[in-house]
Amino acid sequence: MMTCHDVSTLVSTGGLPDVPLVRQMGARMHLAMCRHCRTFRRQIEAIARATRAAGLAFEREQPQDFESKIVQRLRQ
Repeated sequence: MMTCHDVSTLVSTGGLPDVPLVRQMGARMHLAMCRHCRTFRRQIEAIARATRAAGLAFEREQPQDFESKIVQRLRQ
């Protein structure tokens, strides 16, 4: 049986798909029984989604008047 530490390490590093099938099954069995590790996994997935969304927001090109709007707001 895998420990919470083992499973949390696999989940947080994203290494679950890369481990041998026997270890994947052990981790999935642990996740099925341990509500704390399931919660941790959901939290890690939420952080990953938020990070990707923030990254996409920064990739968009800013409008030409972006700098002037910032300066105007700072002067207020």
